[in-house]
Amino acid sequence: MCGLTVAVTVMFEIPIFEYAPLMLQRFGLGPLLQISAIAYIVRVIGYTFIPQYHPALVLFLEPLHGVTYACATASSVEFASQYSPKGYEASGQGILSLFGGAGVFIGLLAGGLLGELFGPRVMYRCLAANVAFGAALFGFTQLYKKDNK
Repeated sequence: MCGLTVAVTVMFEIPIFEYAPLMLQRFGLGPLLQISAIAYIVRVIGYTFIPQYHPALVLFLEPLHGVTYACATASSVEFASQYSPKGYEASGQGILSLFGGAGVFIGLLAGGLLGELFGPRVMYRCLAANVAFGAALFGFTQLYKKDNK
């Protein structure tokens, strides 16, 4: 089952990565990052509604994993590129990887603790709430940024 979920995810990632430059040009990195957050929230909350004895239903949600990963990666790489000083783009990507790794570490730690204490349904819902909070905060900063231009 794990191999099949990866195949479904990658089938949706590849076209998004192919068209990422056009999507970034048309929508910008902020909306693409918001799309990623929404896809994540819907996917992990969806996991919590899958009956225990029907794990194959995960395959209907896995395309959202491809959307999440591809949109988040494309927008974050563009962010690091845009905000790195000229000639320091590789350093910007390194800093991006550092924070990405720290985020993965914190997410795995928190997810493991939540999963152990409260079970996977509560864990996924808490992580979705965390991403929703971050996406809302990011959205407000984007609105503030537009208002002050």
